[in-house]
Amino acid sequence: MHFSKFIFLTLLISLFSSACTEKTGDSACNSTFDQSALFSNIADKIILPGYAKLQTSVNELVFAQEAFQNTPDLSTLSNLRSTWHTAYLNWQDVAPYELGPAEEVFLRNSLNNFPSNIDSIEQHIQSGSYNFDQPDAYDKGFPALDYLLYGLAPTEQEILDRYLNPTDGSKYQQYLKALVLDIQSRVNHTYTSWQNGYADAFIANTGTAAGSSLSLLVNQLNQHYEAIKRDKIGIPSGVLTLGIPNPQTVEARFSGYSIELALRALRASEQLYLGKGLDGTNGLGFDDYLEAINAKKNGNSLDAEIHMQYTQAIATLEALPGPLSTAVVDNQSAVEQVYNEITRQLVNTKTDMPSVLCVSITYIDNPSDSD
Repeated sequence: MHFSKFIFLTLLISLFSSACTEKTGDSACNSTFDQSALFSNIADKIILPGYAKLQTSVNELVFAQEAFQNTPDLSTLSNLRSTWHTAYLNWQDVAPYELGPAEEVFLRNSLNNFPSNIDSIEQHIQSGSYNFDQPDAYDKGFPALDYLLYGLAPTEQEILDRYLNPTDGSKYQQYLKALVLDIQSRVNHTYTSWQNGYADAFIANTGTAAGSSLSLLVNQLNQHYEAIKRDKIGIPSGVLTLGIPNPQTVEARFSGYSIELALRALRASEQLYLGKGLDGTNGLGFDDYLEAINAKKNGNSLDAEIHMQYTQAIATLEALPGPLSTAVVDNQSAVEQVYNEITRQLVNTKTDMPSVLCVSITYIDNPSDSD
């Protein structure tokens, strides 16, 4: 009896090992690929420069807010808008890396929960009482600034007048200041921690187990990508709400930068996959890892499949006429096409890639999501 069980278990192990080899061409679970070199490239060429660039642009945002508060006019408002736009774009470059120091300060939720809860923001402004430490709140970050810089009134002059209003203009200025300082504090913490030890620990954290840097990166790549699909495109398009578009839910609703931000986010995801530095240099990435283990899909290179689908999704989004809040109503089929192209990638990166790299998807799907 015991001998039979032993034979059965041996067959199971043999079948599993055979299946792994057949799928990848080599044993991905025992690959000699240099993970530390991969992590070093991603940390040194993407994450650290990305946070440095974000920190610089956020510091400029703080300076612009101070100038606007000291001299509120159309010129300082325009500059404040411009610095906010730059910082918001730079945020997209590091949004995939909600791990370690970023996770400690809930960076992703604190900087980019959208759509903003306007009623909550207005209540905070009038009461002067608010706390930005609730990660699930929608009253802070870049989306709240989108409302305060573009959504208070139809024209730039009318928005300026709200800040000049003797009754509550100072309250709006104080909330604006609190928002940018909160962003600055969380970005500073994240970047400083990466510089002071976390990068070294990240690079040394090899292996395939949950909590390894490989597992963290694969999970973050997919969680970030699903947020692009669902929050930036899916919910506004109506594909998740029985075909009823939701233009009020787009990212950067009031400024109209939704498509530009989504494109930057998609390119940041592709950048992580390719190991492509912010300076444009092409270093070690997941593409090299998959090629090293000869990963296949339907007889083709899995890397080629993933690379092609990134290209297709980006091209389809680039062709979408903006702003997105208008497109989801007037060009709903085109927006749905973008959603479909983005969605097609997920089976590659969330199912096939983790399987051949021998890591598990450990995050919990959003209940409104559908692949």
